[in-house]
Amino acid sequence: MTVLAVIGANHRTAPVEVRERLALPGDLVRRLLQLMRADPAVEEAMVLATCNRTELYTVARKDHDGLGPFLDRVARLKESPPVTDTGIFYRKEGLEAVRHLLRVAASLDSQIVGEHQILGQVKDAYRQAVEARTTGFLLNKLLHRAFRVGKRVQTETDLGRGSAGIAQAAVELAGHLFDRLAGKTVLLVGAGRNAEGAARALVRAGATHLIVANRTVERAQQLAAAPLRTPDKKEAACRQAGEKPVKGDGDPPTTEAVGLEDLEGVLARSDLVITSTGSAEAVLTYEGLADGLRRRERPLFIVDIAMPRDVDARLGTLANVYLYNLDDLDRLVERNLERRRREIPRAEAIVESEVEAFGRWLASLGSAPTIRLLQEYLDLLREAQIERYGRKFSAADREPLERFAESLCNQILHKPLKFLKRLAEDGPTGEQLKTAELVRRMFGLKETDGD
Repeated sequence: MTVLAVIGANHRTAPVEVRERLALPGDLVRRLLQLMRADPAVEEAMVLATCNRTELYTVARKDHDGLGPFLDRVARLKESPPVTDTGIFYRKEGLEAVRHLLRVAASLDSQIVGEHQILGQVKDAYRQAVEARTTGFLLNKLLHRAFRVGKRVQTETDLGRGSAGIAQAAVELAGHLFDRLAGKTVLLVGAGRNAEGAARALVRAGATHLIVANRTVERAQQLAAAPLRTPDKKEAACRQAGEKPVKGDGDPPTTEAVGLEDLEGVLARSDLVITSTGSAEAVLTYEGLADGLRRRERPLFIVDIAMPRDVDARLGTLANVYLYNLDDLDRLVERNLERRRREIPRAEAIVESEVEAFGRWLASLGSAPTIRLLQEYLDLLREAQIERYGRKFSAADREPLERFAESLCNQILHKPLKFLKRLAEDGPTGEQLKTAELVRRMFGLKETDGD
């Protein structure tokens, strides 16, 4: 017997130091999935690894101990000691695992409720699992259900309207640190999705000078050259009329791009730093930067939104350096939660309706319901044909005709029913569920919520 389950740790159960040890940057997710594929107890697997959660979704034998092997594999891949505090992990099975994933996709389980980035991250996790060939019938169905839930919540509720993801929350924090961002020099370390989101939020908040530092200078140049501000209606009207907009606070920021080797130099002229690389090690190191930062005469604010962290925590002990990380965003999270609280019940209702629909679909694929539907289908078919052709026979021949039709239907059903019952002997498995749905589609049986 197999069971759908999720094990994981997130921002609610584990501090940033532990989440950092579970982070899977680079190709570690792909390599972990390859190890999972070799496990005979696991039929299907997907890993969702973000800055705030590391989760393993499996369809595996019910008696399979997923947590121990998972932690050992992560430790082996990262060449570090395994996490031993198992109390920070949650495990959910069956419909509870379904509910958990749908809430994640709906951004109800995010640090900042309503942020849209998580749905893209779930899609990326699914894509990696498909490429690693670790998904099957059940996870394929479940993930497409999750995508639908995420989209419904985004379009049918205001949960994500004006929402701020981690990058936007970092910019919101910066707004509390400075009276205004105009005239300040902001350094973005990293040029990925979070950095791009932060850049756009910074420009909306009034930042006028951005520096992008990245390991690949070409990518930093791409982000620095990207249009980061959407023209307002007045400016758009001016451009459409061929007029030059009046210069003012809405002008595009000045930008520049550098490599990580130039970090020390650009830090000296920066007021705010937001880091979001995918590096497995600290990018802003104490050994490399502490001496220069000690000579600063004005404060430097650093917001580290990377996981693993980009900034050596010891830099935060320097006199003029103020360092914030993901856990420092909790106060903003609470503020956002309060602002969006009115929409949470509507989003939760969507999730619950989809969980119930998925549960009905899953239950309908049991061997017993499928056998019942198949028998009902053959009974209806037999009755329809007797009704159609029975009048051509005499009353004396009607009874033998009915016995013949019933016997023929029983013969047709014998092997399919025997096959379905044999599949069900060890409890539900991915193969049994897939076969049951195939039988339903083959005979055009009653449609289910999963179709």
